[in-house]
Amino acid sequence: ALSIICRTRNSLQVIFQNNSSITMTFPLFGKMIGSVNPTIEEIPQVDDVILEISPELVQLLLFVFCAWASLILLEVDVIRRKLASGFGMTNESVSIQNPVQSDNKGWVSESTFNAPMKAKVESPSNMVTLDKVMRSFPRAITNSELVSRVSTALQKYGYGESTLLATSLCCDEVNRELDLNLSKLYGDQFSMGGLAGFAFGGVTSFGAMAHHIPTGGDCLVVYGPHVGVDADGNVGKINRRGRKASGACCGSGVAAAGYVDAVRKGKQDPSAPATNPLDAQQNFVGNLLLPHGHRLEEAEDPMVELPLAMFDAQNDLM
Repeated sequence: ALSIICRTRNSLQVIFQNNSSITMTFPLFGKMIGSVNPTIEEIPQVDDVILEISPELVQLLLFVFCAWASLILLEVDVIRRKLASGFGMTNESVSIQNPVQSDNKGWVSESTFNAPMKAKVESPSNMVTLDKVMRSFPRAITNSELVSRVSTALQKYGYGESTLLATSLCCDEVNRELDLNLSKLYGDQFSMGGLAGFAFGGVTSFGAMAHHIPTGGDCLVVYGPHVGVDADGNVGKINRRGRKASGACCGSGVAAAGYVDAVRKGKQDPSAPATNPLDAQQNFVGNLLLPHGHRLEEAEDPMVELPLAMFDAQNDLM
């Protein structure tokens, strides 16, 4: 503890436990309590006032100061975000016209997939991500929009209550939202997917799926890879709940791309087909992507080309 002794109207003496002391003058303080000229020799003395400050009180004052400083920093960050987003704090729709002509003639109209994308901007924090998505994948649509378009396109063919939904999506939890959105229309899904979205259930799962279709009904099969875009606009990464830094997405796809790159550069030999189930799926993901390795090498951004190459590999398998 330390003692604070008020000696005069213009000075403050602080005495520490080791009996050392310092004296500080406060002209402004003197003016506040009535001393006009601090050079006057006969300054009226006041009684000594000794305040004992315990370590606990010092800690409390330090805690209050830190909390106050944190609030100031938070306010500064909020202002910075507002300025960075051009004060775009309200919801708005961003539209982009799909430049690629539809290649789905015969089962769905041109307008179904050539309609402009409309994504709702819920906060300025995702503006970088949204902009990168639209630039890298100009035909991208939201999950809810995809489900709406699929439902509209298939309704005239009788898809609905008598439809079995079968999905082959990666086991990454980010894909469950699409599963859930589709299940609201077609019921619980039959899951065939493994790492990266490849249908590792194979022929056996297709046979089981066929025997689960309602009598007189039909089946909707949804498959494909996924790719993340993090808050900094990096394709192939995503910010996950509870993690400070972004991480690979799709992790299996990124690992497979690394394997393909190493094989094509002669740094390692192609892996033989897996005989041990411990990591058999990743073995097949890498080898199924290998024929598309030249596309990754020639791409301006390999992480943008990766999901497109992965889809073609999955499409061949299906």
